[in-house]
Amino acid sequence: MTLVSARLDSSFGCLRITALADSRASISRTDGTFKTINDTTTKLFAIPVRCFRIDSLTTTVGAWTDPYFETQVGIGFSGSCFECLSLVTHISRAFGALIAPQGDEPKPEGAGLFKLAATLITDYFGKHSGDSDPVALFLLFGFDSDKPWIGKLTWRSGALVEEFVWADETTLMTIGQDTLFEQYAGDLRKRIKKHRDDAQAKSDSLEDKISHELYIAQHEIADKKIVEEKMLRDIEDAYFVSIGGVLQRLELSCYGGNVAAGYTRDDQPYIDGSQRSVTTKGALAPIPIVEKMGRQIKPWPPKDHQDPANNRGVLSS
Repeated sequence: MTLVSARLDSSFGCLRITALADSRASISRTDGTFKTINDTTTKLFAIPVRCFRIDSLTTTVGAWTDPYFETQVGIGFSGSCFECLSLVTHISRAFGALIAPQGDEPKPEGAGLFKLAATLITDYFGKHSGDSDPVALFLLFGFDSDKPWIGKLTWRSGALVEEFVWADETTLMTIGQDTLFEQYAGDLRKRIKKHRDDAQAKSDSLEDKISHELYIAQHEIADKKIVEEKMLRDIEDAYFVSIGGVLQRLELSCYGGNVAAGYTRDDQPYIDGSQRSVTTKGALAPIPIVEKMGRQIKPWPPKDHQDPANNRGVLSS
């Protein structure tokens, strides 16, 4: 299991949905304990949404070309890694080939994308053996024009539960292991917002406008960082043995009329590929350019070369 959260953030004049996740994948032993497999599992993805007219099919290669509309949605998962990653792939392929058969050019709606993901999850598990009692939990989020939405899809014990909301500054949605995280972090954000609103209400009476603006900015920084710091504490907590690695972040924002996705470098430079060029004619390689965050977390539990426990089990995130 893991911990993933998504919230609306409007700090620094930019409306965005910020998603956080840890990076640990572990195996559940038969005695209920966990064994860490790796601390480098990606659990946040930006999925392209592409819409095509029916006449955009290139029959020669069977591909859709020239989309009339494109955007992105975010998705994060917790649960059984194999099933969750398989579903991310199915959802990504479906979202990337939305076809308008009636000659018009309609745009996708958040609730419609959410329902499509729910259908794909239900259909997938409808053909699943059910072995190992898989758990698949997802947060899906995006924008209708500039209107943010967040949805939760949880598959447990053969049933899917859905929750879809239009996000505002009080919205914080989580999936995973720590049931107290959402309440704790949400309460802190509400206190910061109240303090900031009280300060803004007194702005007309302040003589030093610049100092006041800096004071408000401190609240925005606090609001932006408080959930991340709480999650980092949970990652470092020895009791959360299946939560660990480093903190990952994906931000989805409305930028210049388009939805842009930004990833945070997560203290794992050895897997970012930046040392390898994909061309011999110059240099061309992935280079992380967004804010670095998180702390390097020591693996928990410590590696035991003489582990007597049965390590066979379900790979969980």
